[in-house]
Amino acid sequence: TEFFSLVTYLGNGFVLALTVLPALFLFDRRGFRRHVLAMVLAAAFSGLLVTAMKVAVGRERPPAYFERAEVAIHVPGTVPVDRSFPSGHSQVAFAIAVYLSCMYRSFAPVFLLAAAAVGLSRIALGVHFPFDVLAGAVFGGGFSLLGYFLVIKRQKLAHLGAGD
Repeated sequence: TEFFSLVTYLGNGFVLALTVLPALFLFDRRGFRRHVLAMVLAAAFSGLLVTAMKVAVGRERPPAYFERAEVAIHVPGTVPVDRSFPSGHSQVAFAIAVYLSCMYRSFAPVFLLAAAAVGLSRIALGVHFPFDVLAGAVFGGGFSLLGYFLVIKRQKLAHLGAGD
């Protein structure tokens, strides 16, 4: 539980912004300039979609769902008050992990494993169902793939226009 309580913070957008953006700026300024806007927008737009879906779907979190069957789910700390589907932590973690995986393919297993650990932490901590995590991962990762490939396409068009 302690491990997952720490890992789950890697799905917090504020925590990722404070760690990933400065590291990217320090170690790859060219990549930072080229990709930071698209990466942030991919995370933000997929986050807006996840927020809207939470309201539209309205699925209860596991403790509330299982309480009716008189099954207690222990959640360390407090149970989040918003709805369960889809997982916002998984969405953010996968949005950043997939984008970074596209930029630095040799590190993709590390990024994706970290994001998967965030998703697993949300289930292990009792605040999400597995499908919540899967949906969050698909939305975050999907928006990041779109954002990354739009940046690459724009760069190729710019090179063609410049006669390169």
